[in-house]
Amino acid sequence: MDQWTLPVFTVTVISVSIAGEPSSVNHPPELDAVLDQLRVQCNSPELAVHEQPCRLSGGFWAEMWTLTLSGSAGGLPARVVLRLAPDAQLAAWETTFQAGVGEQGYPTPTIRAADLAPAGGGRAWCVMDHASGAPLLGGLSGLRALGSLPRLATVLPDTLAHAAADLHRLDPAPIERALGRATNRTIGVDGLLDHYLQRSRDLAAAPLRRTLERLAAHRPEPDLRVVCHGDLHPFNVLADGTQTVVLDWTSGQVAHPAYDLAFTHLLLANPPLAAATPLRAVINVAARRIANRFLNTYAKIGPHPIHPDTLDWHRTLQACRIMTDLTTWRAAGLADANRGHPWFAMEPAVSPLLDAG
Repeated sequence: MDQWTLPVFTVTVISVSIAGEPSSVNHPPELDAVLDQLRVQCNSPELAVHEQPCRLSGGFWAEMWTLTLSGSAGGLPARVVLRLAPDAQLAAWETTFQAGVGEQGYPTPTIRAADLAPAGGGRAWCVMDHASGAPLLGGLSGLRALGSLPRLATVLPDTLAHAAADLHRLDPAPIERALGRATNRTIGVDGLLDHYLQRSRDLAAAPLRRTLERLAAHRPEPDLRVVCHGDLHPFNVLADGTQTVVLDWTSGQVAHPAYDLAFTHLLLANPPLAAATPLRAVINVAARRIANRFLNTYAKIGPHPIHPDTLDWHRTLQACRIMTDLTTWRAAGLADANRGHPWFAMEPAVSPLLDAG
């Protein structure tokens, strides 16, 4: 966590760091098997790890390691990231999605090799290029954070709006075909809505169920389907001064562009910050301005106009997504294990969206 420390108040930014950190484990147990496959897939029989692997901090479902390699003869860069995932279906979805947007020239780390169904039932893995740059909100603390706020008020929403607009210009058809071959998950918002609705019934979560039933009864016309990220926020976008790179395609979808816009607007307007009550009001005003600038910038540069009713419908769906996860974790006794997730900090803002339904 980064902290903004003021003379009286402390603001904690609840975030996912991508920095490397010392680990009590020197390397993942799958490393030798991964290297064996990399040597074959990349035609590099002399490939080896040149330095001790460094585990990346953060992340809530996958394990990430930075590897520094030597002996590559197949175009593999010297520095790569190894992603290990316990859920093979989700790993296949994310890897396929990331590869698909990358093939269309979207700025995301190139997938170099993968094994999504390892022999013996081990974790699925993929190796991708290491992305340079820092998250849009990375490294902010103390006076540096305060000094950066005026710049962030424009750079942050504008960068996210451009990232969304560029993504929504991609052709969704090849990505849909690739996902259909690689996974058995349903593509599109209708499948997500049905899944959340069934979970709400299983969990006996009445406000959540009622809201989802209302959404299901008033689904928007499926008149527009684009490539969506589904989790476009400042810590999934890296910048180095010359380019931006987008990470983490776990929530990628082919859906209405409002699916992306609603999530990012919801998060920017209700940032996952822990702050003293007097400062919270100031943060809320600034956050709403940033969130509205994000929508206004997209309206100017984006490829598709968004109707306010469609945006509201998707905003409520995203609130249901957050509350479904929180309710599921609590029912399974996993709330403490996931306590660092931003959903907990956003709950006071999103839960009234359910009650209003």
